[in-house]
Amino acid sequence: MSRSQGAMAIGGIDTGVGKSYVTGLLGRYLLQQGWATTTLKLVQTGCRDTSDDIMLHRKIMGQELTDFDRQGITCPYVFPFPASPKLAAEMTGQTIEASVLDQSLVTLQKDYQWLLVEGAGGLLVPLNRDLLLLDYIAANNLPLILVTTPRLGSINHTRLSLEAIRSRSITLCGLVYNLFGDHPKEIVQDTLKECRQALTSYGFKETIVLMPDIRESSAAAWQSLLPSASNPGTSGSEFMKGGC
Repeated sequence: MSRSQGAMAIGGIDTGVGKSYVTGLLGRYLLQQGWATTTLKLVQTGCRDTSDDIMLHRKIMGQELTDFDRQGITCPYVFPFPASPKLAAEMTGQTIEASVLDQSLVTLQKDYQWLLVEGAGGLLVPLNRDLLLLDYIAANNLPLILVTTPRLGSINHTRLSLEAIRSRSITLCGLVYNLFGDHPKEIVQDTLKECRQALTSYGFKETIVLMPDIRESSAAAWQSLLPSASNPGTSGSEFMKGGC
């Protein structure tokens, strides 16, 4: 199978919005389409040894842990304290280095056609004193899927995230609207309407995938985010050039 340099990021408006489930479900979809696919968690906090999120990705994708997982390449930084990446690193006397993250990107792209890069927390969390997560995504020209929810505050957080994405000229592939949880239907409907309006207001395509349950998703939904993914003969780099 030919290799390509296709990679994209999955970020969220906040922590705990379902980024890991979206990453795993998208990875499963790409595998089903015949693509060699893996995931990368840039930083994991509140965890020891193998990243909890990487293990969740593999479970959803129907895979065992790989050598890359066991070697820490798919999650180069794991910290025990559940905090921002910067603080969690400082509490162990470490600093998160962009060069280490870059090495994981390069290594994994040599062996896989698609690399799904999951962020940590919201888009503007600090990785170190001088680097925000979204700036790292921008520096590596990664197209982005943004995960949002109907919970209170999401309209504000979604708009702020879209503004930050636009200001950095990042390609936005679309929103995943994670409906998991008990939310009043009035808020669910209004927040969805506001998300659509926000995409239009900030000049993005109105692509929203509704995820009624984080355990399930349809091929049609993922296809709307990855218009080239149904044809394994189309390289990831060609998809990147064409945008989302």
